[in-house]
This record gives sequence, structure tokens and C-alpha cells, in this order.
Amino acid sequence: MSRFEIKELTASDWESYKQVRLASLKDSPDSFGSTYEREKAFSEADWKARLRPLSGVNISFPIVAESQGNIVGLASGVIWEEDPAVAHVYQMWVLPEARGKGIATALLKSITAWAEFRGCELMKLVVTTTNEPAVNLYRSFGFYPSDRLEPLRESSALETQPMAKELGKAV
Repeated sequence: MSRFEIKELTASDWESYKQVRLASLKDSPDSFGSTYEREKAFSEADWKARLRPLSGVNISFPIVAESQGNIVGLASGVIWEEDPAVAHVYQMWVLPEARGKGIATALLKSITAWAEFRGCELMKLVVTTTNEPAVNLYRSFGFYPSDRLEPLRESSALETQPMAKELGKAV
């Protein structure tokens, strides 16, 4: 598993994306604002739409880490056109047996390079406060707490920490 590559997804990759996204929601239900139950009901059109930017709304960069033909990591960068200086990181997840091998770092580096190429000045994400490995990864990558804690989902006891990272600065 030491070798992997980062690939951008397109709408034609919707079935692979669906499979890895649902796996991430099942494996780490407390790490995402959405749920497995909600997303398993998505139609083919919904999955394809998630892999396409919406004209006038966003620019997206959905990526996976692939090793020996298998997807072992997922992340997505999104720039909302209402705030083009900020890139958001969503859906960050690495297959449990692939963790600790630099995959999450490679996904973050790819999204950072994409955001800088797009002229962004800031990256933002939200992480569940109990997910210490993720919090530590983001801190080591230059992210810092940027706002007050928020509930993971409505009526959730879990809290999330918004974090930000200024682009163009060394880590």
C-alpha cells in the first residue's frame, strides 16, 4: 500500500465515488455532517451532480487516492463563487487500513495546490473535535481554529471545530 496516486473524479466516476463515500459514512459516522442513511438514498443523478461544478455556484475538485486499482482515500475541494478567495475541504477520509501512510497529507497537498492555482487566499474545513488524529493532521498542515465550536448535526452532542489555513505561507 506504500504506493498510491491522487486522481480527480468526473461524473463518469459516480459509481466509484458512491461506493467510497458510503464506505466513509459507514466507517466514520461521527466525522461528517451527512449520514449513510441520507446518502444511500441518492439517485444516480444526485451522485453525478456531486462530481460536477454548478455553473455560477461553485468550482469543485473531487479527488481520490488510489492504490493498486482500489480507492483508499477521498477528499473534495470546493470554491463557492460567492467567496472565490476561500477553498473549502470536504469529505476527507482514508480507508482505516491505509491510514498513517501519507494519503491524507497527499490529498490535502493536492487540494492546496488546486486552491492556490485558483487564486485562493484561505482554506477552511470543519473537524469533529473528538477525531484527534484528524485535528492533529490539520494542525500539522498549518490549520488553526477559526471560529467557535458547532454541533456536528442538529441535535448532536458531538462538536466540530472550524479551522482555516492561510495560503501562500510555509507549513
